[in-house]
Amino acid sequence: MIKELLSETESILSGLSSCRKLLPDMYTDMRYPQFLPVMTFHVDRYDVAGFGHIMIMHTLTKMGMELLTMSFMPSEAVLLPYLLIDAMNMKKKRCVFAEYYGCGYNRLYDRPLEEVYEKYRHLPDYTEKDHWYIKERLPYSLIKSGPEDDLLQMAAGSVSSYMASVGDAGYDKDYLPMLKSFRERMITKGNPASRTLKMMLKEDGARDFIEKAVMPL
Repeated sequence: MIKELLSETESILSGLSSCRKLLPDMYTDMRYPQFLPVMTFHVDRYDVAGFGHIMIMHTLTKMGMELLTMSFMPSEAVLLPYLLIDAMNMKKKRCVFAEYYGCGYNRLYDRPLEEVYEKYRHLPDYTEKDHWYIKERLPYSLIKSGPEDDLLQMAAGSVSSYMASVGDAGYDKDYLPMLKSFRERMITKGNPASRTLKMMLKEDGARDFIEKAVMPL
């Protein structure tokens, strides 16, 4: 599923004339621990003119878990929610999270995203432990398990509808401080991914990675 989702997402991005893949840097290939690693990370980053930044991180572990994290940051003040997609394969376990965060702004352009939710809301919900960020998700977020093909279509449909909405969404610079405040909560309050980053990069390094690679503004 993850290989297919990577391919689908790269195809969507390659169809955008305004999308530019950034050159490799210190964040492109990472591993933990440095010697005899149990986790490896490959990170691709994109600038999209008229939208902002996209990060795609593919993680492999010695325990048989495979993860894909995709961060869509509307850092040019585009009135779309921040989108975070997580996909996981582990043995027979499959799940995809399409998480939308409005960051306190209440006039977002989100009708196409609600339509994707209506199409896939019937898939089984994935049960999570309670975390602070769950309460901040917009109601059309999709936190799902189920058949691989359905999850792949859900994730790819979320990315496609989201990027297709950029031209209609409008702009408001007042949105940027709200995005910045949400990013700070992600760093200081944390989530499963940020805890892994702090373990790997230490606290200052994790902040730097989140601010420069995951959620740049």
